[in-house]
Amino acid sequence: MQRRHTVTAATAVTALVASIGAAQLLPGAVPAARAAGLVPFSDCPDLLAHYRAELRASATPYGFGDSGSPITLDGEVAVSSQAGGTARSGADATGPVGPGSTGTNLQEQGVDEPDLAKLRDGRLVVLARNRVQVLSAEAQPRLLGSLQLGGEQSYGGELLLVGDRALAVVPGMTIEPQEPEQGDDLRRSTYHPGTPTTRLLLLDLSTDQPHLLEEATYQAQYVSARLVDETVRLVTTTRPVVPAASIYVPGPAAERKSLATNQRSADALTLSDVLPQVVRRDAGGAVLERGDAVDCGDVSHARRPRGASTLLVTTLRPADGLASSDDTAVTTDGDLVYASEERLYVATSRWGTVGPIRAPAGTADSSAAPGEVTTELHGFDISSATSTSYLGSGSVPGYVLGRWALSSHEGALRVATTRAPPWDGERTEQTSSMVVKLAERDGALVETGRVEGLGKTEQIRAVRYVGDVAAVVTFRQTDPLYLLDLSGTPRVLGELKVPGFSTYLHPIGDGRLLGLGQDADPDGRITGVQVSVFDISDLSSPSLVDRLSLGHGYTPALDDSRAFSYDPDRRLAVLPFSGYHPDGTWQESTSALGIAVDSAGRLREVGRLPVDPATPPSRVLVDDDRVYAVGDGGVVAGEAASMLRTGALVFGG
Repeated sequence: MQRRHTVTAATAVTALVASIGAAQLLPGAVPAARAAGLVPFSDCPDLLAHYRAELRASATPYGFGDSGSPITLDGEVAVSSQAGGTARSGADATGPVGPGSTGTNLQEQGVDEPDLAKLRDGRLVVLARNRVQVLSAEAQPRLLGSLQLGGEQSYGGELLLVGDRALAVVPGMTIEPQEPEQGDDLRRSTYHPGTPTTRLLLLDLSTDQPHLLEEATYQAQYVSARLVDETVRLVTTTRPVVPAASIYVPGPAAERKSLATNQRSADALTLSDVLPQVVRRDAGGAVLERGDAVDCGDVSHARRPRGASTLLVTTLRPADGLASSDDTAVTTDGDLVYASEERLYVATSRWGTVGPIRAPAGTADSSAAPGEVTTELHGFDISSATSTSYLGSGSVPGYVLGRWALSSHEGALRVATTRAPPWDGERTEQTSSMVVKLAERDGALVETGRVEGLGKTEQIRAVRYVGDVAAVVTFRQTDPLYLLDLSGTPRVLGELKVPGFSTYLHPIGDGRLLGLGQDADPDGRITGVQVSVFDISDLSSPSLVDRLSLGHGYTPALDDSRAFSYDPDRRLAVLPFSGYHPDGTWQESTSALGIAVDSAGRLREVGRLPVDPATPPSRVLVDDDRVYAVGDGGVVAGEAASMLRTGALVFGG
């Protein structure tokens, strides 16, 4: 196969248009881990034949079914070769955790995460209004420079800072034109649902005015990215976009004709249709490379491959440009990313789309009930600065609420899941949660222990791993906080039941956790946002130190930990907060909220930095003695000690 090729500036073509358009556990026996026997495709014809066959098999008279499917080995869902590498923990059992070097609240210290706003060297870099905005980080912020990202208005874009460069990641969608309808029994519009794209823009920030160095567009859906030292891992997924006929006049003959049409479409796919594509351009628009984003030989599959989706991990060194130093792919898909400094995991929770999990001979029967939710895990070794190695895939019962369900520590991967989906009221009565501990041994991911039966009839709302300890919050009417010892065979050491629940837990030092979540009455009805402090210094007897009600309202920190920040030196937690009337009919206030925690763990509201409700903040960053409430409409600055406003800047259109 001929991979993407380099193009000189003299052969530049028209620029590619890119339209922009807590953690959990599960009970139930998990099969013993087995090596997945993952191998690369023998050649490009072999790979193309696989994708064609899988799409042909998923063809229906109405289009194409879901091609995402589990990695399998001899008919089993494999829990296979990979594991949690030895990564430095973000905190020990007693130490407080502050933000990372660019101001973002991180899951793992040393692993930076893309975000909407970053702080560095007295400057605030913000992605807003489809521009990268560079501001002075001072009492009265000033706009130092701004760069339009191009394309249409984008949503969901994120930033990483690498040295004196910024990497902007902008998800988008290209909409394919439809052919005119035919006047027969088929709706021959050959409907294209559109192709997700991921644009990368590499910007020079050595001066206050950012300028474009390179741009790369992947025909792939953005999942997430991580930065370790100066190496970025970009995670995307791709599913072939196949022109699909559908029935115009119902009937058996029309169904047969439509099915045959769609099967022929699958058979006609080319390599560029099934593999993710990339176009890279210089600042002037000249094409530097174009073609497949990964070589056929770098795509792995199980011995019995299934599925037509491609999970791609692209290794980039922004200091050297946007040419990838390595591309690794697997025939599957992914929803969320967790990374330590040496391992990266991509997880997907499947809602009843996979068959029973059959335990290998000699193990307890762990067959999943029809429609069982499962979570697939795909592991990658990222210890090299220039390459990424696929290690293997696995599956555990239940679903994960988010990336905080995963943790890599001292060679073990810990995964928390809940069995029944939250909307399945009937099965919720029998659900519970678990934490599974897995280790890498002889090329396999082997279960070394578990704790199950947590929070029966409840769903997990938050998980925090602190070294060998896991704090797990479940909720239905009350909030059981479980403390687990994961140092050997996992076991529950302590439990605390309090009203309401936490959706995020944060170590604040002295053996204490700060919990952000919701208050609830004895019947489980939500009554407002609350912050709690838990003393977990005695793992066998956790206690509630203090609780502060914030009133009726919403904060994005309930769902996204990057919206929360804690300054250990000031013992100050900050977050965006929008209050509203108890009946929910109108908004009372929008602010950046500061909460102080004294040496005894008592909570006190420092103040509320007011923000225009028309442009509510999505992030609050702390920089020395100042705080910055950042939203798409602008930035409001204030004093950290009092949360009193010192200045503001409104972004232009």
